[in-house]
Amino acid sequence: MICIFEVSSSESPDFKRLIHISPQQSFEDLHRTIQNSSNFDQSQLASFYITDDHWKKQIEISLLDSGVSTPNILSMRKTRVGDYVSETGQKLVYVFDFFNERFFYLELKEKLMKTDLKEPFVAYEKGQAPAQFLINDFESPEINLAESNDSYKSFGDLEDYYEIFGEMDA
Repeated sequence: MICIFEVSSSESPDFKRLIHISPQQSFEDLHRTIQNSSNFDQSQLASFYITDDHWKKQIEISLLDSGVSTPNILSMRKTRVGDYVSETGQKLVYVFDFFNERFFYLELKEKLMKTDLKEPFVAYEKGQAPAQFLINDFESPEINLAESNDSYKSFGDLEDYYEIFGEMDA
């Protein structure tokens, strides 16, 4: 059997990938295929989340392998796609940027009754993936950095503080 996943992003509406993968392959294989098709740095942390129909996260399948599997956190390397994804229409979230909570939507679109797939591959590619990292552009005119003379602002003399707030009890 071959599972066909649609990968999309709310950040880049024109971004779409269709990935073919065997249910016997691991989530790590699916992770690498997504990373390659998006030109992402594969050394960064990522996780899949099995979700309900409303995209609410339920089970995490993490790239980071702590060596101990719990019912709600599994290892990508040890978990096969077919162990948790079987129904057409099933939804997953793939988090590729934990610091900024950025992710792709995945949905199982179709299952084909073929068995000759050795490696996952991207069957359809449209649009550019969003940037993997959000980078602050300090050269940009929209960003107003504090001037060096603004780094220290005087709030008056200590006597003024006592006039306003009174003596402090120790």
